[in-house]
Amino acid sequence: MFFVGQKRRRERKHLIETLNRKVIKLEKNREKIEQPKQLTLDERVERAKHSELERDKLISEYVPFLRAMVAKHSPRHYDVHLREDLFSAALLGFDEALQNYDIGKGRFLTFATRVVSFRIIDQTRKIKRTEGKTISLNDTDQETASSSLVEINKVSQSNYEALTRREALEEEIEQFKEELLQWQSTMEDLVKASPKHQKLREICKEITSAVMQNPEIIQTMQQKKYYPVKKIEILTGLPRKTIERTRMFIIASIIIKTGDYRFLQDYVGEEGRI
Repeated sequence: MFFVGQKRRRERKHLIETLNRKVIKLEKNREKIEQPKQLTLDERVERAKHSELERDKLISEYVPFLRAMVAKHSPRHYDVHLREDLFSAALLGFDEALQNYDIGKGRFLTFATRVVSFRIIDQTRKIKRTEGKTISLNDTDQETASSSLVEINKVSQSNYEALTRREALEEEIEQFKEELLQWQSTMEDLVKASPKHQKLREICKEITSAVMQNPEIIQTMQQKKYYPVKKIEILTGLPRKTIERTRMFIIASIIIKTGDYRFLQDYVGEEGRI
């Protein structure tokens, strides 16, 4: 009887332990089910296109980001009212980015930064033109000053546009680097893979042009980050070895040509250079 009782106690203890483990497991599973999925920023932006509430939330959350961008791009002598003008332009730019963002072409924040920057810069130019019209001059110095002002504005505008272009180009290069990383490649890899001879550059140009006209291959490359050598071989009629040899350069060219790279595209020249 003693051994029978001891066996029953062991069985009961084992049953309780098993039940406790099952309860703990069920609780964990319930937490997983009840806990909503944490959306990425890019996914939230996609949702905001169909939800005014989500759109307003995103704009509200990114006000500090927009204020920082205004501070970065606005001249030091601007007063509160002029800075508010730039902030309004930044808000419009952010809303424009929300409406036009394509999740298949990179990260939203990179895209929004460019759009907002362009809007702030454009508003700054409008303010400068307005300031130029309100400058007062003495009659005796009118002609000389006007001539000097024209020259100064030409130089300032040229320098400003060069600076704007450089900043935009730097932002595009950073985004381009991120896209290359999705292909397990770097800018250094691209430089090494760039064609050195004219004939090979012409071949790269030919392959890129053919791929750009084939939506199926473009979709495969963008969604799967896969370089379909066989399909490109059939499409172009070129040797497989050549297609594989130019792989990195073709991928980079397609990224630039299908992406939002309005400045970087200038560097993909007629001769197939990057």
